[in-house]
Amino acid sequence: QIYRLIQNGKLFFLSRPRRFGKSLLLSTLEYIFRGEQDLFKDLYLGQQTDWQWKSYPIVYFNFASYGKTYPEQLEKSIKIDFQRLAEEHGIELPDWSIPQQFKHLIKKIAEKHLQVVILIDEYDKPIIDFLQDFPNADKNRAILKNFFSTLKELERSGFIRFLFITGISKFSKASIFSDLNNLTDLTLSTLATDLVGITKEEIEENAGEHVQAIAQKMNITPNAL
Repeated sequence: QIYRLIQNGKLFFLSRPRRFGKSLLLSTLEYIFRGEQDLFKDLYLGQQTDWQWKSYPIVYFNFASYGKTYPEQLEKSIKIDFQRLAEEHGIELPDWSIPQQFKHLIKKIAEKHLQVVILIDEYDKPIIDFLQDFPNADKNRAILKNFFSTLKELERSGFIRFLFITGISKFSKASIFSDLNNLTDLTLSTLATDLVGITKEEIEENAGEHVQAIAQKMNITPNAL
């Protein structure tokens, strides 16, 4: 499934609840695009595909790692990540706005190396933290909209090899992703039905005895669990 995605598309969004394996999926994508062929040599990608194991620069943002961020803290945390990435790639980063810095960072990384792979986890955490605090939620939404606004231009200019964004909610494209209207939403797509999480068949195959034991203890059938 991952191979089909990375072969046939470039810009993706996936919404799933917490603890469904979204971060694990992004980590898998990271190692694939870093060219870590040995990790996949015994798997489908390594044995049954013609995947070219190039090493791309990875730009990874995890908004959940920021904690509960008020707008001023959110801007500061994003800029700290920008500075970290700039130092990793030996890039001088001017003290500009978030969109200007993001654009400058991706362009310079791509010019020094190859096209950039951008992975963004829990994009909506700064909004969800303030669902009962509308003023701060709106301010954080505006900051995120600025953050994402530059991606379409960067992709159109050829600087982005692959982009994958995850979240637990599916906010309308008009609120944050309006400038990124070529983003493929996998949330309800058959391409991602069992891309993350665990299926009933997998539970039965790997934990069948435990399911039976729990059902017996609760005096119900396994299917009722």
